[in-house]
Amino acid sequence: MSLAWGDVRNWNPSEVGVLARRIRDSSKSMDDRSVDLAGLLKQLDWHGPAADAARAAMNGLESDVGERARVLSAVGRCLDEMAIAMYPLTHAVRECAADADGTSMSIGSDGTVVDGLPAYTSAAADAWGIARDRMRIRRELEERAAALLARAEELDGRTAASLNRCENGEDRTRQATVDPPVPGTPAANAAFWDAATQAERTEFLVRRPELLGNLDGIPAHVRDAANRRVLAQERTRLAEVVEELRKELQGNKFGGAFSNADAGLAQTEKRLAALDAVATTLAKGNRQLLVLDNHSADDTLAAVAVGDVDTATHVAVFVPGMNSDVQSDLIRYDGDMDALERAVRQQLPSNDTAAVVTWMNYSTPHTGWSLFDPNRSVVGAGAAVAGGARLSTFLDGLDASRRSDPHLSLLGHSYGSLTAAHAVRDASATGVDEFVSVGSPGLGVGTVHELSIPPGHLHVGEAAGDVVVDLGVFGADPSELAGVEELPTTAAGDLRASDGHSDYFTDGTTSQQAIARVVAGLD
Repeated sequence: MSLAWGDVRNWNPSEVGVLARRIRDSSKSMDDRSVDLAGLLKQLDWHGPAADAARAAMNGLESDVGERARVLSAVGRCLDEMAIAMYPLTHAVRECAADADGTSMSIGSDGTVVDGLPAYTSAAADAWGIARDRMRIRRELEERAAALLARAEELDGRTAASLNRCENGEDRTRQATVDPPVPGTPAANAAFWDAATQAERTEFLVRRPELLGNLDGIPAHVRDAANRRVLAQERTRLAEVVEELRKELQGNKFGGAFSNADAGLAQTEKRLAALDAVATTLAKGNRQLLVLDNHSADDTLAAVAVGDVDTATHVAVFVPGMNSDVQSDLIRYDGDMDALERAVRQQLPSNDTAAVVTWMNYSTPHTGWSLFDPNRSVVGAGAAVAGGARLSTFLDGLDASRRSDPHLSLLGHSYGSLTAAHAVRDASATGVDEFVSVGSPGLGVGTVHELSIPPGHLHVGEAAGDVVVDLGVFGADPSELAGVEELPTTAAGDLRASDGHSDYFTDGTTSQQAIARVVAGLD
């Protein structure tokens, strides 16, 4: 029989804990009484058939009572473990229910969510934004509820199996292995993490850091800790591989022609260089490593934040364009984002904070031979579509991992603006508040209404001398779309003009300061 939402919501771990302690106390009392009685019998100076029969009976009872005491003790331990696991789960369930109540939504017995305010008046100025946000909230609540019900079912079933083993006299010292987190939607991942015990979280971090670090929806500081662990492990592993391949090539007159060792060495050195770039960036301090993927693409992928993504009131995510890779460009981009974060912070009130993410978690298109690869060609949208899907999940995870949503800005440069546009084409996706497109060859849309962005919050910048913006490769010129806000790029006061294709985020330019105002929520 499946558990209902109301059943789990009414679970009381403290009562289960009290029952567990009383059962274990009863077990100890029973065992102590059995030992006391056996001791009294041994003290009697009594001999004969009756005495022998009494001693035999007491020995049998002592063994039986002892076994029953051990079963009771095992039952108490099982219930105690369940109570410990129930605390974070029931807290997460009640938070989910409170969030539903606070938004006039209700969660049914099977976890489905009903919106209590389904209709919006067309006269409301912000009706579009309200509809989008409520659609997203409803979806996230359902995903959280489903994950929490699944966790409750797993815990209930695991405890039942343990109790049955106790009753059947099986090994009661065996501990169940905690399953690693299974990637789901960001809201489901967030619910899974919220419902995990501290012991389980530690086990995940130690046993599966490569999975935990890239799990959208869990706190940034947890992802950072996991990814730093993977970074250290991977750097050690790849350094050993490089050494082995170099030894294999030494003195080999054929090089790597028959073993591909030379190609393997080049690829390994490239990945090692990417990891070194990540390590150098993190060494600057005030950084969070939110993504580290060393296996799923031709290049190492990463995302590094300046600032604390868990607590920042304003969060921006920067998506670079063609020919960008971690080993060659992360340090430079991070420097630009560090300067942008300072510029944003200078414009915020003292109680507000900012964080800026350099998101390099997709295979960017490259010139050269990549032009003939439909998945990575700069003249095709394949890389943007694939990257947009990954980016959409990442952005969704930023909201899901926090109790309060940040003011979220998405910054796309060059081909990265197309990738960013694909990430926000679903009406219920991401919760992005501001979209900044600079140096864009097109967003792949004909109107701003195709993007899930609040009206008036698509900002477009085109600098003088930028030959990319007028290519028209991916649809209409973004600056000519109705409803966009133009970002200044010409010199103004002490700020110099942005020039060419790669100057938009340069410190001290008008475009950088304008972008900082957008991220700060001032424009």
